[in-house]
Amino acid sequence: MSKMITYVVTFENRRWVARCPTGEVEGVGVASSLSRLERDLAEIHAWAWPAETPGVEFVFDLPEEIAEVVAEYSRERKLAEAHTRRAAELAVKAAKVLTSHWSEPDTARVMGLSKQRVHQLKVSA
Repeated sequence: MSKMITYVVTFENRRWVARCPTGEVEGVGVASSLSRLERDLAEIHAWAWPAETPGVEFVFDLPEEIAEVVAEYSRERKLAEAHTRRAAELAVKAAKVLTSHWSEPDTARVMGLSKQRVHQLKVSA
């Protein structure tokens, strides 16, 4: 399933509505939940393209005030994930450096971690 078909999704009259702007799928998909909408579209894809069923991708067309909040959340989440990855890298580095000078229990105390976690970090690749 390497190919994806993109749908523009809106919320209209208390239902999620999906339209395919490229015309690969005609008509409109409608469901009360996004998960139901995605399942319905996946079933249509499996029926229409049984040999190589394309995936379903959503692009949300949301009201401006909602889109701004979602965009801000997405930016912050990506930033937090980057910080989490960097903190994990630094934890390994710190554990290795500190345990070359001190015991694992003392290193754990300095780092605010359990001695088991310090040991895991120290022996990690």
